[in-house]
Amino acid sequence: MNQLARKEQDMYVSVPERQAERVKKQITFKLSRSKLPTLVVMLLLVYLAFTFGSQFSSLASMQRDVGNIEQQVQELKQKNEDLRNELQHVQSDSFIEKTAREKLGLIKAGETRVVPVPEGTELKKIQSPVNNGALAD
Repeated sequence: MNQLARKEQDMYVSVPERQAERVKKQITFKLSRSKLPTLVVMLLLVYLAFTFGSQFSSLASMQRDVGNIEQQVQELKQKNEDLRNELQHVQSDSFIEKTAREKLGLIKAGETRVVPVPEGTELKKIQSPVNNGALAD
C-alpha cells in the first residue's frame, strides 16, 4: 500500500479502535503519574528511617545512663558497707576504751597515769595535797 491509501484507511478507522487508542494513551498517562505515590512512599521511608535512627540514638543514650547509674549504685552500696563496718568498729568496747584513754585522758581504776614530759621542760616541785592534816591517798 502506498501512503495515500494508508491515510485514507486511517481516516476511516472505526470508533472502537479510536477509543482503544485513547485508553492506551490514558493508561500511559496514568503510568507517568505513578511517580507521585512512589515519591510519597520514598518520603515516608526517609521519615521512618530518621525516626528510627533518633529513637535508637536515644535508646543507646538511655542504656549508657542506666549503666552509669548501676555503677553508682554499686559504689554507694560499697560505701554503705564500709560505713556499717566503721560504725560497728566505733561501737566496740576496745575502740571506746582506746578513745577514752587517748583523747579524754581517762584511766581504769587502779591504774596510774603517766604523762611524758618533753625534754628541756623545767619541772616544778609538786607538793602532795593535805586535807586537815591527813595525806591524800
